[in-house]
Amino acid sequence: GTEMGIERIRINSIKNVPTVFGETDVVKIILTLPGVKSVGEASNGFNVRGGATDQNLVLFNGGTVYNPSHLFGMFSGFNPDVVSDIELYKSSIPVEYGGRISSVLDVRSREGNSKEVTGSLGVGLLTARGHVEGPISKKTSFIVGARATYSDWLLSLLPEGSDYNNGTASFHDITAGITHRFNDKNALYLNGYYSNDGFKFSLDTSYRYSNASASLRWKSNLHEKHSMELAAGYDMYDYATFDKYNPLSAYEMSFSIKQAFAKLKFKSLVSSRHTLTYGVDALNYDLAPGNYLPYGDASLVTPDIIPNENGVEGAAYLSDSWSISDKLFLDYGLRYSVFKSDKFYGGPEIRLSGRYMISPSFSVKAGWNSMRQYIHMLSNSTAISPTDIWKLSDKDIKPQEGWQAAGGFYASLWNNKVDASLEGYYKKMNNYLDHNSGAVIIMYKDIAQDVIVTEGEAYGVELMLKKPVGQLNGWVSYTWSKTRLRETEDRGTNTVNGGNWYDAAYDKPHDIKLVANYKITHRVSISANADYSSGRPITVPVAKYDYAGGERLFYSERNSYRIPDYFRLDAALNVEPTHKLKAFTHFSFTIGVYNVTGRKNVYSVYFDTDANGNIQGHKLCIFGAPIPYVNLNFKF
Repeated sequence: GTEMGIERIRINSIKNVPTVFGETDVVKIILTLPGVKSVGEASNGFNVRGGATDQNLVLFNGGTVYNPSHLFGMFSGFNPDVVSDIELYKSSIPVEYGGRISSVLDVRSREGNSKEVTGSLGVGLLTARGHVEGPISKKTSFIVGARATYSDWLLSLLPEGSDYNNGTASFHDITAGITHRFNDKNALYLNGYYSNDGFKFSLDTSYRYSNASASLRWKSNLHEKHSMELAAGYDMYDYATFDKYNPLSAYEMSFSIKQAFAKLKFKSLVSSRHTLTYGVDALNYDLAPGNYLPYGDASLVTPDIIPNENGVEGAAYLSDSWSISDKLFLDYGLRYSVFKSDKFYGGPEIRLSGRYMISPSFSVKAGWNSMRQYIHMLSNSTAISPTDIWKLSDKDIKPQEGWQAAGGFYASLWNNKVDASLEGYYKKMNNYLDHNSGAVIIMYKDIAQDVIVTEGEAYGVELMLKKPVGQLNGWVSYTWSKTRLRETEDRGTNTVNGGNWYDAAYDKPHDIKLVANYKITHRVSISANADYSSGRPITVPVAKYDYAGGERLFYSERNSYRIPDYFRLDAALNVEPTHKLKAFTHFSFTIGVYNVTGRKNVYSVYFDTDANGNIQGHKLCIFGAPIPYVNLNFKF
């Protein structure tokens, strides 16, 4: 194909990759690919080719998932037992996708078994999961999966007297789908998803957040040369913080985003050399930016409600896949998107990519695409957190815009046993919102005054070798990249870094990743996962001085220092189920160790002052020791 920067992964090919606590994790697998990074262990979200976490469109059966993680980022929000395949678009984003300027992660669930009832059950140290699927009638099948955690026992092992020792943390999610095939040409798909997380680390404050999505899709082969897909659905994300310690000051603070969408896509083979893709889509946003309300009848808290935000996003698109010759292939298209809140925005988005086959096993590709994004995530942290807010573009905040140029070489080596690729890219971003120094974004009515507007650029080179089959299979990659930002407004002495470029908080120039699986026998295999990356940037105090009768801190330029480099090695032994076809149940298990070397990788650095007024720095790590795990799996 002509696409670049696309990774397609079947869930069966990644079930043996070691992850923390052993459960197959869709998002953690994405992080093993070149050009995909995170700010650290147990962090929600991911960064693709220099893009921020909110610049990724995460779809599950066509619906948007705003926070695709559980348990502080230790687990992804997707049940691996019901997931079918995963597609990540880092560049050459197809014309039917829009709304984000960095990447698209498209996750699809499986259809239910149409012949017999089957299922599975998995048990790990912190989670349990299961699913069941089967026929409802000759033309209808179903699939249902659920997960839950019992992690409080782990928190109870923490030192006595700490807030965390008394903490609780839980999550659950449910995924369901029904497929009805009217005939060979028409099928209807109904999918639903719900997840909920709740936790607290002290007696006074607790948190919860949830995602929900429902969609109905009709796929029809109108003709042997024409197909159609019509979809409609509803998505929701919300969170709430509760402080119940003092009944007189108890409060509940909440945020929510709800959206309804409709999509219509056609594909037509107009000739042997041209295939058209065209359609329209619409999205209606309803945001509740912040509600601060009394909790309980005794609370004297004064209610504070920020007015809702509403917006409508629409788009029409057309692309043509043109096979010019046996060696030269082009894919080009135009997407025109519009957005209306209290101000109207709109503009074209161009998609262009091409491939030239130098030989049957060697090709060259190049492409250019532009994107628009009408929604922003505002956060004081470098990763997605349950208290981040989303903000629609309006008269004060412009949409994000970006474009990316990329090119690469692709080869099949050693009798097509190994796929090799070398890609380079340059990305430009405009109107990205970074936080102002000391910004407070929670329950802030004039958010435009507490953020800064930046432009950004990202560029890099990605090298990947992949061996998908054989006794030894897996992939290894190296990425060199750079991401930097600068404020576009001149605010005098308040301008960040004096208006000069500074490294983005998620900039990690060097990145080496290895995923390997070796089959000892048909049933037994060993797996390894290695990850090395440069430390991410931080801002630190570099001096102190007296001013107005008090001691003040003088900080370095933004993100001019770095935490130590990151390295982690994981290993696992996998025993697959018996190959006896008539067995009623199939049992398998995995024994592994996360962070085999016990390296204390630094997640962040923070500073405080001791009793003598001396400033002390502290390094925080998430998993500072080897984490053994065992996972038991049953299929019936």
